[in-house]
Amino acid sequence: MTSRALRELPTSSHQEILDYLQNRLPGYPFDPQLDAEYVDELLDDFPDVNVLAEIKAFRWYYNNRPLAGAKKPRVAIRRWLSKAWPAARSQPAGT
Repeated sequence: MTSRALRELPTSSHQEILDYLQNRLPGYPFDPQLDAEYVDELLDDFPDVNVLAEIKAFRWYYNNRPLAGAKKPRVAIRRWLSKAWPAARSQPAGT
């Protein structure tokens, strides 16, 4: 499976991630234009990671208050994804 095909799985669609950031991530400073570019970059930089699933894991790891102390929420999410990326890359496609 190509990285583009992995990005296009229903659970990791661009619009679903934007909707989640805007409506489900407490304290996230959503900006439609900035976050559209941000999500594009995340999907390009982490092709083997289910970005939406990792953002959900990020939220609940911090007990539904993931951004309570974060001064730069986008950096915090990106850091979380960068830690998930090596594990995702080592798994065979389809798992």
